[in-house]
Amino acid sequence: MSPSFEARTLARLASAGLALVLVVVLASAAIRLGQAAAPPFSNAALLALRAVHRTAASLEVLAVTWLGWLAWRARFERPQLAAGVALAVVLTAVLSVIGILAGQNPPPAAALANMLGGLSLAAAFAWLCGTLRPPVAPAARFVAGIAALLGLQCLLGARLSILPGAAASPALPAHAMLGIALAAFCGWIALRSTRPAQRKALLTAVLVVPVLGFTALQYESSLAAALLHAAAAALLVVGAAYGRLRPA
Repeated sequence: MSPSFEARTLARLASAGLALVLVVVLASAAIRLGQAAAPPFSNAALLALRAVHRTAASLEVLAVTWLGWLAWRARFERPQLAAGVALAVVLTAVLSVIGILAGQNPPPAAALANMLGGLSLAAAFAWLCGTLRPPVAPAARFVAGIAALLGLQCLLGARLSILPGAAASPALPAHAMLGIALAAFCGWIALRSTRPAQRKALLTAVLVVPVLGFTALQYESSLAAALLHAAAAALLVVGAAYGRLRPA
């Protein structure tokens, strides 16, 4: 296998893995919200979502296995890439075990681990995609510390989405305030970006995510707002991993 062909294969597998993980994350969110809705989704709709979830998860396992084999072969030439792939493999294995043990109706702790693990896996694949492409200009990058703040925001959001007692929890105002702060901070970074496409994408994300979050909070019955908020948040995490954590 030629180096150029292998590099293209790595990039395609990383992109496919990222797309499949996002499908799994969104299908999982739709299942969770559909079960909690009033009235809940029909059995046919839940079965269809579970089929999409299971198919995407199975294909992701195949993609990360192939990616792991290629990264293992290139571990001496590209150690950073190999380390990122190893993280994706470990996260995939852990999530697979949790999924098997927890079943179709996981307890809150397992659902929380699935949500955060899925976002972490998506970020790992996005980072891998970034390492296989030219780096962005420094002005367009997320500054140090943004990953930790996004991680905390995801943890608070998962707490509110899955664990009971969300309405009376101090996590709710903390999630809202941190969301506003992150939106302002990311908007400032977007305005400094030297790439118009990245600037527009980031500005759109930092406007859409909090608006959808407040909409879902104001209208608790709005499944569309809640699901779109989860999707936009996942894309923001992926964008952060792709744009900030790439080698210069």
